Amino acid sequence: MAVHGQSGDPARLVETCRIEILAEFESALQAAGSMVFADPQAREQALSTARYVLDDVAATLRAGKVQISELYKFHAWEVGNARAAGGVHPKASLEASSLFFRAALRHLVRGIAAEADGGTAAELIVLAVAGLEESLSRRVRESADGYHSFLLNLVHEAQEEERRRIARELHDRIGHGLSVAHQQLALSEAYRASDSARASAKIGMVQQAIQETMENLRQLTSELHPRTPVKSLEKSLMGFLEEVEDDEVSVALDVSGDESWAEPWVREEAFLIVREGVRNALSHGSPPMVLIRVNIAPHELSASVLDNGRGFDPAAPCGHGVGMTSMRERAELLGGRVVVTSEVGQGCLVELFIPLKRQPRGSRDT
Repeated sequence: MAVHGQSGDPARLVETCRIEILAEFESALQAAGSMVFADPQAREQALSTARYVLDDVAATLRAGKVQISELYKFHAWEVGNARAAGGVHPKASLEASSLFFRAALRHLVRGIAAEADGGTAAELIVLAVAGLEESLSRRVRESADGYHSFLLNLVHEAQEEERRRIARELHDRIGHGLSVAHQQLALSEAYRASDSARASAKIGMVQQAIQETMENLRQLTSELHPRTPVKSLEKSLMGFLEEVEDDEVSVALDVSGDESWAEPWVREEAFLIVREGVRNALSHGSPPMVLIRVNIAPHELSASVLDNGRGFDPAAPCGHGVGMTSMRERAELLGGRVVVTSEVGQGCLVELFIPLKRQPRGSRDT
């Protein structure tokens, strides 16, 4: 191949326009309002990917056939993980790749056409495009695998935590109730011959323990029963409150804002977190009153569960149960947080904050 002005090295064509390609790519990301540009880490990774792709194009031109460095797998996997952790959707990554492809193609074609002979220029352009496309497509696929792997690991961790929570619930509630019933039955048998009244009292305690165990089991199985996705957070909470209605506890619910500002899975997780907060209040706080508030704004979903029960000391070892851990982890998976404030004898306040991302017009679910 005859390349004028490049000392016979077609790869030098890449270096002559590298800076211009990267500058145009970054400007295109900014002009498009790309999430990749908005996130500093994602932007730097995108520029690094662009540099590596140009290196592959240079190697391809130098070898006369497509050459892709195998190191792309490590970098692309890291990019996928980082994008998932930063909440940058794969669609934004694909759009960024398209913007880079256009910028690189424009400059490479112009540079090759200016420096190479007619026939040679056509061959070099075909080769450069092949290297550009192959390098980008491999990185996009590997990055997507890294993205989904990160999310699957989060789901797995959440499932494992939920299994541990269920195991503890079974042990503490069901196991304890059955243990009490078994113990009282043994005592009733021991007193049956010598003290029938005491034996009868023990049987009454057995019945009470079994009844409480059955109620705990009903609550647990209700939580595990498959439910349809949460379409209305307010209606789901009202349905739950009807299930746990107690004449001795006054419960108030106030939901404000537009639920369509929150994605369905955000409403689902918010429901589970608020439900756990209410359940904890009713189960452990023995409050006369529980107030639940949910506010949904375009930028944030916030919720609170306030009770005037017995409260607890958050610094005490028992102040961080499995339920509380589950609530915090669910919120963190959405980039949010759960804040718990309580004092012994002063009730408890559980607050939830979940950031919401603006959606394009017409994309809201109905």
